[in-house]
Amino acid sequence: MFRYLKNVKIFAFDLDGTIYLGDSLIPGAASLIESLRHNYRIAFFTNNSAKSRKEILLKLRRLGISCKLDEIYSCSAMTALYLRESKINDLYVVGSFGLMNELKGEGLRLVAQRYAKNIVVGLDSNFSYNKIESALSVLLRGGKFIACNEDPCYPIGSNKYKPGCAAMVGAIVASSMRRPDFVVGKPNIYILSRIAKSFKVKPEEIAVVGDSYDSDIKMALRFKSMPFLINGRLRYAGKGVIVIKNLRSLAGLIVKASLRSKGGMK
Repeated sequence: MFRYLKNVKIFAFDLDGTIYLGDSLIPGAASLIESLRHNYRIAFFTNNSAKSRKEILLKLRRLGISCKLDEIYSCSAMTALYLRESKINDLYVVGSFGLMNELKGEGLRLVAQRYAKNIVVGLDSNFSYNKIESALSVLLRGGKFIACNEDPCYPIGSNKYKPGCAAMVGAIVASSMRRPDFVVGKPNIYILSRIAKSFKVKPEEIAVVGDSYDSDIKMALRFKSMPFLINGRLRYAGKGVIVIKNLRSLAGLIVKASLRSKGGMK
């Protein structure tokens, strides 16, 4: 592990379940981020498509995490970026105001179903039968189907979960008998590829820290980055995956790696 850490230039942290749970900061998160900034650059990523980057920035600062807007890679913002890059416009949106604000921020046109050429599906707490019907109408006209992610659920603390974006995507898939043309969020590598491009680093120079093997770690492995899986119940999660008990354990490993690189350990 120490040998590979020598190549790392940036630590990319998942948010939900890794840095915070609901509105509670994970123990050790703030001190770890602060200490890492002395030697590494920091990025935060999340599959949560309901909130804009500004909303996430305010939450992190409120919880005691110092960060800047350009360090946050939210699924909502990355979906907007992907659509602009792919020239997919005139959108019927199933999703939150946070997602819509990110789409508008990239200059994309959000329109009613009858004018829409394509659909975007994100987490939507007001999801309904009428929205399925509207999405189906656009797809039957040949529109593109872009999903923010396909997370089945997400943690909110106290061992409680809420339905994720997959609930919305799945309903539209079932009615249209069509899979999304593109899924932006993890375990797809799109978000991580944008982090690499923005920070001008190679995949192997990114350490990915997350609590989900099926999303965070699979994304890191596919992109050939260094994966740290936070899971106190596991000891081994497969070749190339470093399993750690918690964020404080990660801090200890990094201190040891730093000492070894300076010749302080044998």
